[in-house]
Amino acid sequence: MKKRLMLKNTLRQLRHRFRRPFMVMFETTLHCNMKCGYCAIWQNQQPEDRAVRERVFARMDEAADFGVFAWSFSGGEPLMNPNVPAYIEYAARKGFYTSMPTNGLALKKYAEACAALDQLEVSIDTLDRQKFAKRRGIDGLPTILDGLDHLLGKYPHHTIQINAAVDLDNLEDLPALAEFCQERGLLLHTEAVHNVVRTTWKTEDVELETAALDKVAAYVMKLREAYRCVRFYTDYYRFYRNDGFTKKFPCRSASHLVNMRPDGSIQFPCAFVSVHRGAPEMTLREIYDSPEVRKLIAESPGMWDFCKGCKIGCPYEVSAYRNSPLTAIRSAIDFLQVN
Repeated sequence: MKKRLMLKNTLRQLRHRFRRPFMVMFETTLHCNMKCGYCAIWQNQQPEDRAVRERVFARMDEAADFGVFAWSFSGGEPLMNPNVPAYIEYAARKGFYTSMPTNGLALKKYAEACAALDQLEVSIDTLDRQKFAKRRGIDGLPTILDGLDHLLGKYPHHTIQINAAVDLDNLEDLPALAEFCQERGLLLHTEAVHNVVRTTWKTEDVELETAALDKVAAYVMKLREAYRCVRFYTDYYRFYRNDGFTKKFPCRSASHLVNMRPDGSIQFPCAFVSVHRGAPEMTLREIYDSPEVRKLIAESPGMWDFCKGCKIGCPYEVSAYRNSPLTAIRSAIDFLQVN
């Protein structure tokens, strides 16, 4: 199914000169059961409408017929939505490349569903229990490690990646984390802590100054020499250091990433700022063919004020593949651990 969908949608994308979205980022919920010091989500939790299951399944059907290759389950903490296991199963049957970041607190409960993902991303910044509790606002490390060991010991799985949000506070904890990953056949993805801006949200400034960022980058590059499990995206760090999106390197989220809200609506220009929403009752084709969305997509490379300085990873990834084939090739080399 996966190969068939990839081939079919590659031909669709070629026909449209790769100007259509190729990935859905489905925010299953905006709620979270952690209180990370560098994240604004838990500080701004609001009532939310969640899509009924049939609406999400319909969105997957539409996406498969629209040229989409990949489906990411995001949040908040995605496993706080109890329907996620059913969604993962349906997305896998459709043939999407599936991925999900999770804080791991519910990993043991939903281990079977998590093992079915093409890429599971578990957030662990440090193996120091006290430091973990301080950074994450909850003493959850033993629960996460127990869930991870349960999954690894009981279920066949695909790629499992440990996501570490890095700043100077946990920099020297990375070797122990890399050793942990290497022993278990896991990948370690390091990303410097950065601001996540939602224009109406209370946020804290956690972005790294240039000197701190350079120290993080140098440290991780040396770590990668010692541990093949470490992923380091050189171009992303350069993007971060150059202050994120610019008119020379614009965000392509509006045109290349389907940003789906918990209720099934599609938000533009990105998951983090709402200028326009396509109603849950409209199909993806109707939404993307509407005059409002076509206008937004045409305007988005010109950059709105709220885009300036954004360094968020998902919009960066889809933008890199659209803006610069060379960046895409280098990112693939980093991804595949080719030296």
